[in-house]
Amino acid sequence: MRTGFIYIATLTLCACNSHEAVTIPVDQTTGFRDGYRAEITRSGNIEWNGQKLNDAEFVSYMQEYAAKPKGAGRLWVEFEPGVPAARASEIRQQVIASGLCKQKRCVEGRWGVQRPVVN
Repeated sequence: MRTGFIYIATLTLCACNSHEAVTIPVDQTTGFRDGYRAEITRSGNIEWNGQKLNDAEFVSYMQEYAAKPKGAGRLWVEFEPGVPAARASEIRQQVIASGLCKQKRCVEGRWGVQRPVVN
């Protein structure tokens, strides 16, 4: 019984720290952004191109986007400074699970970066 408790405690501790290991490709440039943008606010809310979504809607949007051809562009995920690490990890895991990263169509951008505007 003691061995089972130690095993469960170890799994729990590993799960709590797993947010540090979850990453998606990062883009530090300030050039044009192709595709769509998902912004995660400090409070953990999700906005898809300015439209507020709940978690289920976010997952649905990503699944629909992943089904589009590669030419549809990438999903840019941006985290406002101060987003809890666990929430950021959860969002990154959802993005990875959508299949967009396997398609090389996911990227994490920096919050608030000024980008060129197309006229």
